[in-house]
Amino acid sequence: MSISAMLLFLLFGLVVFDADLAMHKKLEVKSLLELANHDATFAVNQALKTEGIIDLNLDEAMDRFERRMEENGGYSRQGALLQPSRESVTSDPLSFTYYYIDFQHWQRDVSFSLRYDEDQVHNLQLIHAEHGDIMRPEGGYVEVEITTEDGEILQLSPKRMVGPSLVVVAYVDEQPFTPLLSGHAFPVVSVEELKW
Repeated sequence: MSISAMLLFLLFGLVVFDADLAMHKKLEVKSLLELANHDATFAVNQALKTEGIIDLNLDEAMDRFERRMEENGGYSRQGALLQPSRESVTSDPLSFTYYYIDFQHWQRDVSFSLRYDEDQVHNLQLIHAEHGDIMRPEGGYVEVEITTEDGEILQLSPKRMVGPSLVVVAYVDEQPFTPLLSGHAFPVVSVEELKW
């Protein structure tokens, strides 16, 4: 077998390994995000609950989210970034943003438009959130669209709400495993209803 053929097989092996690694990271980050967001949605405002009003205590929810991301994934929050530790599944920070959809809006579709720009302080910015006009008794859909710094538009699969929900969107943008390959860049979304 010639050296060029061996190099070709080696490159093919690297591509397969890199694709497998990217899929593993995506599934792991999605799982971490969903677990942390699930815990965050237990932060119901207890003072209002005694009056029959169910609402999220957003500060407590984000404290719970941060704690769970650190316990499960080794990430610590610094502003709008989740900084990885040496044990984390990603080596570069995760950009993230969150949005609470309350009792008045969960039965309407909500469309989020975000922009990711690696060079900004807040890499992942919410440009606007648009609530639909139609009431869906079974719950509205959350639609997320992210425009990358290259102008590419990424649309995530719609997720249905079954009650007031906390939406967390994260964007992974990592350096490549080897300079011969492209980096791993992908968005992840979690929609969790309040646990009341």
